[in-house]
Amino acid sequence: MAVSSRASAGGSPPVLPGGPRRPSVWWRLGHAAARRHRAVLAAWLVLVAGSFVLVPGLVERATAPDVRVEGSDSTAGARMLERGFPRLGAEQMMMVFASTTLSDADEPYQRAMSDAARAVAAQPMVGGVDLLPPVPGQDRRRAYATVGVNGDPRARQEAAPVLLRAAGDAASRASGGRVRVHLVGESAMVAEVKRTDLADLRRAELFAVPLALLALLAGLRSAGAAVTVLLVAGTVPVTALGALAAASALGAGVNTFMLAVAATVGLGLGLDYALLILLRYRQSRAAGHDRPEAAALAVSTAGRTAGWCALGVALTAAALMVVRTPLIRTMAAGVSLAAVIAAAVAVTLLPAAVVAADRWLHRRHRSVATTGSGGLLRRHRPAATTRSGGLHRRHRLAAVAGPGGLHRRKHSDATVGAGGPGGRDHPAAAGGPGMLDGRADLDAVDGHGSEDGWGRWARHLMRHPVAYTLVCAGVLLGAAAPVTGLRLGFDLDRPSIAETDFGRGLAHMEADRVSSALAVVLPHPAGTPPVDTAALVMALQRDPGVALVLPSDNGRDTTVVLVLIRTHIDEQATTELARQITRQFVPASLPPGQRAHVTGPNVIFSDLMEETTVQLGTVIPLVLGCSLLFLLVTFRSVLLPLKAVLMNALAVTAAFGLLTLATRHLPHLVGDEVNTLIPLLAFTLVFGLSIDYEIFLIHRIAEHYHAHGDNEAAVVHGLRHTARPITVAAAVMVVTFAALLTADRHHLVQLGLTVAVAIVLDATVIRLALVPALMRILGARNWWLPASLARLLPAAGHSSR
Repeated sequence: MAVSSRASAGGSPPVLPGGPRRPSVWWRLGHAAARRHRAVLAAWLVLVAGSFVLVPGLVERATAPDVRVEGSDSTAGARMLERGFPRLGAEQMMMVFASTTLSDADEPYQRAMSDAARAVAAQPMVGGVDLLPPVPGQDRRRAYATVGVNGDPRARQEAAPVLLRAAGDAASRASGGRVRVHLVGESAMVAEVKRTDLADLRRAELFAVPLALLALLAGLRSAGAAVTVLLVAGTVPVTALGALAAASALGAGVNTFMLAVAATVGLGLGLDYALLILLRYRQSRAAGHDRPEAAALAVSTAGRTAGWCALGVALTAAALMVVRTPLIRTMAAGVSLAAVIAAAVAVTLLPAAVVAADRWLHRRHRSVATTGSGGLLRRHRPAATTRSGGLHRRHRLAAVAGPGGLHRRKHSDATVGAGGPGGRDHPAAAGGPGMLDGRADLDAVDGHGSEDGWGRWARHLMRHPVAYTLVCAGVLLGAAAPVTGLRLGFDLDRPSIAETDFGRGLAHMEADRVSSALAVVLPHPAGTPPVDTAALVMALQRDPGVALVLPSDNGRDTTVVLVLIRTHIDEQATTELARQITRQFVPASLPPGQRAHVTGPNVIFSDLMEETTVQLGTVIPLVLGCSLLFLLVTFRSVLLPLKAVLMNALAVTAAFGLLTLATRHLPHLVGDEVNTLIPLLAFTLVFGLSIDYEIFLIHRIAEHYHAHGDNEAAVVHGLRHTARPITVAAAVMVVTFAALLTADRHHLVQLGLTVAVAIVLDATVIRLALVPALMRILGARNWWLPASLARLLPAAGHSSR
């Protein structure tokens, strides 16, 4: 039975062999968005405009990331201290007084300290202010006081600039401007992180957008198509930030790191999905479909793929929820939100946009003919038109790689998205599990019917699969080798804070060797005497890393020992001292069974490092398991998901190997050690993003294999038809993350470098060489699926509609 290659006047699906078939939800969604493109564009315009209105308020309300670990000893100690010692508060900030002309014995200096202390103590969130005695070796032009601040992390962060302003104004008036005040503490530090993160995000976007546009222009060869993709993709981060702004207005906690990740991932995914759906739309238009039909086909194939890829990204990000810190959990929520919005934009806004901008989307060629509605420009192809039963069928000649080389065959345009070559139904032709990849054929053959460079590369690769497998594996293993020297740690990134108030205050403290403070909280039953801390105080005073020890009791149920430490807050020695207090000093100096909680900025960051390191052993298996299950359902194969997971892990490891080299040779750019958070974040992001390219390549190979049964020809076909789209999509994603290299904060630079390098390796060495070579070696075993497992998996569909 003949199949119409064009939609009817009403835009209904064509009649398929065997009678009418109900269109898929994806097809109907794309078709509806295309037919009502003005309404869809208007709705998204309202949504984007509303987001623009909300975003400025979000920037003001967003807090710095909360780095405390829920359920940790340091968090429990901080809460106990806030309840038992309101004067010391939930956080003990350090107020630093400094002068270049006065000493702490001068009357104006004394007046400045007392006035500043009273001004700060008068603030509603402050429990108390205590001036500290000088320590041996301290510069007498500087003095210190502890400030106990109560409230949750957001309230303390908002209070920090208020306290600094009150203290600074009072000290300046009392000393005639000769005494300056700085505020150092957990909240003051993360407030600086908030400021620099927002500045880094703005700078990265200024670089990412024009670079992404250049990559799109090079790949699409059409300014109209490149601008359309960029504008549509730009709605993803804007809408994501608008959604976060609405959540923040309703009381949800939103931090700046969450904003940075949601915006960066949203822009990258938005560009990726929009690019690949537009390519399918252009292919369908070139095949003769009208605009709504082409949009429906694009959504039912590439759009469905984008939906599954977004689900994969969200699943891998969800694995981060096992980490017990709001910093990581909010980041996971930001990634998932960006993925969902990117998929929604791809299957609703993009079909409407391509229909509206149709005349500007198509490549210009030297020899073209203007046909069809909307001024569609198409390359001349040898074609024949026949009439059968009143239905028109147009055949075109296409070069197809077969087992014996190139041969020419005729196929119907109706096969686009309708079951694969020749109109056959096979698992690769359907969406979801076994769906078509939905990407366009970008000049797999040139205008004269001969193979292009990618086709020649594919056939060359098929002749030498073992050699290329060994070479590629050697390259990746060589890049991964330095990872054995990876040093994880917490670095304050002093160059980026040197000119800030927090940085200046910290520099004064470190010069006087009173770099940080911690508190040993000792609860005791109400009504009982204070805990005898004499032995503990003596043991601490004998330690060379301790500058000052101050014991106190609230007269009810809590004793506390405040300890000023000489070593820097981010030094390993400081962390070791905190552990030594808990594991050695407390058991040896206090009565048996006495509970002790050690808290303070250095202990809080130490707990964060330990939590992320320990949970890495949980997150990695979760991500691997989710990816394996997801790809098993998608590909209906055992070996292909295993290979994909192994290749992704190898790409991530190689990226971290190169990051390790960068810390050795480019410490001014990336720092001299890797932030403890980066392995967790980069591993999850790369696994989620690389699923896209895996689905892209394997589905195209599966489409040909299930139609013809020739594994080698299928690999050649898939590689030849996906190499350029993979390269363009990866280039767009790489420039998006590489823009983070312009950041001042080392942790953002490390994240951007790791993800960008991993994507480069994934899209080139792995997807364009190693995966096809391995599939050539494995042969028909690529598609092995035990019957018992096949019965448990969702059935593959049989139509792209």
